[in-house]
Amino acid sequence: MQEFIAVSEITKEIKNSAELLKSLDINALITGQRGVGKKSLAKYITQDSNIYSAKELQNDITDNVISISNCTVIIENIEEITNIDLFINWVENNAVKVIATSNKDDLNEKLADLFSITIDIPPLDTRKEDIKPLANKFAKEAGDILGVKEKPAKLIVNTTENAYSLRKSIYFSYLFESIGENEIMMLLENYILANMEGDNAYRDFVYLFEAPLLRSAQKKYKSQVQMAKNLGLNRITLRKKLEMHKELI
Repeated sequence: MQEFIAVSEITKEIKNSAELLKSLDINALITGQRGVGKKSLAKYITQDSNIYSAKELQNDITDNVISISNCTVIIENIEEITNIDLFINWVENNAVKVIATSNKDDLNEKLADLFSITIDIPPLDTRKEDIKPLANKFAKEAGDILGVKEKPAKLIVNTTENAYSLRKSIYFSYLFESIGENEIMMLLENYILANMEGDNAYRDFVYLFEAPLLRSAQKKYKSQVQMAKNLGLNRITLRKKLEMHKELI
């Protein structure tokens, strides 16, 4: 069964709504930012349904190469449907139940009217109780795939793009646990080699070293006085570097 983690109060309510939708013959729209769990919720509602991207499905309907009826489908990015009349006629003529996802909450009015219920999943940062179980889920996944038995001493947790960035940060945690200076330098070398061009390569890439160093120093030493002392910089130079990299720190 598809898992939809619901620990916070809001996701518990969402999961209860999803349970009701399993037995109701109505179309439902799931909205929210990238990575909040729209696809997971859709699959939780209807386990065995086929998943279509809106653009590809519209092309298949236009070309008359899709033949399904009396079933439920999951449609991702429903806002990308452009021939709305064609799509709605196809849904109604074939008795298709639609569970759709969208990053937008302002669909075309005619398309929005197709859905009897809309479930909005809020960003992960607003439902912090869900972060730890999601991180543990991704940690188990990463450990199994990478063949690592022990969990890293500290997991990197990045929720800027919800579960999408959280999964990436957990995988990075496992990778960083097993690599040393040589591997880090090799990764930087390969990245710089692939992107080096122009006449100011040193200036263009020095941020890859300086920005994380300054960020780490801020976390460890707090004040600029202590940062300058422990980094071996005078305070004027430190302030210049902080200003130079302010968008990354």
